[in-house]
Amino acid sequence: MTPTRWHLLRHAPAAVEKGTVYGRTDVPALPQDPALLKQIAAQLPQSALLVTTPLRRTAETAEMLEAAGWAPGERIVEAGFAEQDFGTWEEATHAALARENTPDHVHFWDNPAQNRPPGGESFADLMTRASTAFAMLTEAHPARDIVLIGHGGSIRAIVAAILGLSPENALALEIAPLSLSLADHAGTEAARGALSPWKLRGLNLRAGL
Repeated sequence: MTPTRWHLLRHAPAAVEKGTVYGRTDVPALPQDPALLKQIAAQLPQSALLVTTPLRRTAETAEMLEAAGWAPGERIVEAGFAEQDFGTWEEATHAALARENTPDHVHFWDNPAQNRPPGGESFADLMTRASTAFAMLTEAHPARDIVLIGHGGSIRAIVAAILGLSPENALALEIAPLSLSLADHAGTEAARGALSPWKLRGLNLRAGL
C-alpha cells in the first residue's frame, strides 16, 4: 500500500528582532538565498498537497519555493497548525519579560509545557490542536504526498504525536527554520498490536548539511 507521506517544513526565518516572542504575531518571512531555496525545492514532491497556516510567513515561504521551481498541487490553509499563542507576551522580548519577572512569568517557567502565558495557550494545548488537524488530514488524503509549511511549535507537536512523546519531552526537539522532517503513514490496517502505522524517516534535516 502506498503510504501517506508528510513533508514537514518549518517556514523561513521571520523578520523580527532576535529574542522577540512572535507566536501568533503575523510577521513576514525574510528573503532567502536562491541557491538554498533551489536545494529545498528539489527535495519536495511536485504536485503535492500544500498545507500552510493563516500566518503569512508560511505562505511567503511557499511562494519563495515556487519561485525556485517547486510546483505544488491543491492548497489548504489549516489553522490547527498555527504557532503557539503567547497571549499578552506577543511582540515582547524574552529579555524584557525576564527583567519584569512577574508572577505569571515565574509560573509559566515552572512548567512551560503545561502552563499558559496570560491570554495565551500552553504547548500542551498546541499539541492537542495540531495532532487533531494532523490526524484529520492524514485520514482525508490517503496515499498522498502532503507538504506542510508550518512552525517550530506545530511541527514539534506533530513529531511528538508520531513518537508518543509527552509535551514535556517534546520541548527537547529542535526544529530549525527551513528544516525538513519526514513521516510516512502506512494506513491503520498496517498496524499490528502495539505497532504504530507511523514511520519517522527524518527529523530537522537541513539542505546542504
